[in-house]
Amino acid sequence: MQRFKAFILEGGNIKVGPKGQETSAAAFPVTAGTRHQVRSDIHHALAAIGDSFHKEHGEHLFGQDHQRLHDATAFTGSTHDLMGQHVSHAEFAKHKPMVGDVDTQVTPEHKEKLATHLTPGRKFGKYTVVGTKKHGNEISAVMRHENGEHHQFDFQGVNHPGSEASRFLHGSNWEDTKAGIKGAHHKILLNAVAGDTHKFSITHGLRSRTDESDPGVQHPSDVSRRLFGSNADHNNIHSFHGVTQLIKKHIPKEQHQAIYDKFKGAVSKMKGMDHGPALAHMRKHLGVHDTVNEAMKDDPCWTGYEMIGKKKKNGREVPNCVKEEEEHHVHVSYLGASPFPHMGHHTDIGGSMNAAPHGKKFIGLSGKSDAFSDKEREDIANKQSGGKVDFQTVKSPGITIAKAHASMPATGRKILHLHFGHDRKDFAEKLKHSVENGKIPELQGQTFDEVRVHLPKDENRSHGLSGTKMRTAASEGDLNTFKKHVGPNFSDKEAKSLMDRTRVGLMAGKIKVKR
Repeated sequence: MQRFKAFILEGGNIKVGPKGQETSAAAFPVTAGTRHQVRSDIHHALAAIGDSFHKEHGEHLFGQDHQRLHDATAFTGSTHDLMGQHVSHAEFAKHKPMVGDVDTQVTPEHKEKLATHLTPGRKFGKYTVVGTKKHGNEISAVMRHENGEHHQFDFQGVNHPGSEASRFLHGSNWEDTKAGIKGAHHKILLNAVAGDTHKFSITHGLRSRTDESDPGVQHPSDVSRRLFGSNADHNNIHSFHGVTQLIKKHIPKEQHQAIYDKFKGAVSKMKGMDHGPALAHMRKHLGVHDTVNEAMKDDPCWTGYEMIGKKKKNGREVPNCVKEEEEHHVHVSYLGASPFPHMGHHTDIGGSMNAAPHGKKFIGLSGKSDAFSDKEREDIANKQSGGKVDFQTVKSPGITIAKAHASMPATGRKILHLHFGHDRKDFAEKLKHSVENGKIPELQGQTFDEVRVHLPKDENRSHGLSGTKMRTAASEGDLNTFKKHVGPNFSDKEAKSLMDRTRVGLMAGKIKVKR
C-alpha cells in the first residue's frame, strides 16, 4: 500500500528553497493550440540537460542522440501521452487539460548524478533550475519557465529505463485516462487479481507472496501468463479495461466479487483521487456489487480505521488499527458577476457544489457594479440558489476562503474545494497554489490539509447563459431572455424590476454590456 500511495502522490508536491521562502511547482494548462509549444519547450530543456550531462559525465542520459526523448519512451504516465504522437492535440486537451509535472525515467546511477548536476541557476532551454529534492527513488527539480511559471520535472531511477517492462510498471493507459481511471488503479487491480498466492508492485512486478526467493517477473506478457494463463490475450494486460476483460474470461466468476472487494478495500484507504470510474467499470463488466465479504466485515481496519502496524492478540498477530482522522470539507468560489449572478453561474458553480455530499458552500461576489448595493446583489444570488449557498460581496477571494476556514471544526483534516468555470481554470490553479503556499493574508497563517480544484462537467456551457447575454437582453428590453438568466425563483414583476434597473445602469455607464 505504501508503494501504491507513493505512486499516486509522485510529482507536483515538492518545495525547494530556504524555510519560509520555499518555491513549489504548479500544474500547468495544455490546450489544443498550445500543446505543440509545451512539448517543444519540455523536449529542448531535457535535451539540453542530456547534452550537458554527457559533456560532464560522458554518459547518455536518454540514450544515443536522445533517442528516448524522440520516441517518447523516456516518459511515463500522462507525460508519455503528452509527449507521444499517439494522441492528437484536441483529444489530449479535452481529457487532460492540466498537467501536474513531467515524469521521466533514467538509470539509478544517473539519477544520483543529476542531484549534483541540476544546480540552482543553471538554464536548460527555456527553463532555469530553482532547486531539487530527493524523495523515494526520484530526483525532482522545480524549473522556472521563461513565462514565470514553475514546473516540476521528475527523474525516476529505474533499471532499463524506456524498456517495455519499466513503462508497464510505471505507466498509464490513454483509454483508461479518458475514462477517468488512473495508472495506479491498474496496478492495484493487478495486485488484487494476484490474490493470496502472488503480489504485484511497481518496484518488483509480480512475485510469489510466500516464496521470498522468487525473483518475480516484470515483463507485461510474463505477468499476464502467470495471472491468466498462456492462452490469454496478453495485449490486454496493459490497461485497467483490458485486465477487467481478462478477469471476466479467464478467472472463475465466483472469484470476481473477492477481487472487487480487495480492490475496493485498497483504494478506499487512498485519499485525494476519484475511484468511482474504476469501481463502476468493474461493477458493470464483472457483475459484482458494493458489498464486502464476511472476512472484510470482521476486519476492524476495513472502514473508519487505518492499520499502523501489528500487535499480539491471543497469541497471534492481528492488525493494530486506529481510528482514521476525521475529515472536514468546505466549498468556495469567487464570481465577478456584473451586476449580479445569472443562473449559468449557479449551473456551473453551484451545481458542482451542491453535488458534493459534505461541507458548507461559500461564494464571494466581487464589487462589479454600483447600480445595485452589495446587500441587493447578495440577496439576489441567495434567492437564485434557494439558500443552498452562502453569498457575500467581498474585496478578494481570500476573505471568502478565510470565512470558510473559520466555519470548520478545530480538529480533523481540513479540505478546501475550489469551484470555478473552465474560463477561469488558470485563476483557480493560481489560487490553489497561493493557499497551499501560505500566500492568502486573510488566513493569517491558518492552513488547509488539502486543496482541490473542481471544474464543471459541461465544458461548453450548453445551458447557453452568460453575463453578456443577460446585459444585452436588459439593454434591448427582452424580458423573456432576461428572466431566464435571473431564474425561476423570481416573478415576472420582480424580473422586470431588476431588468429596468440594469438598463438604467447600462445607460448611465455604471454597467457595460461587454466587459
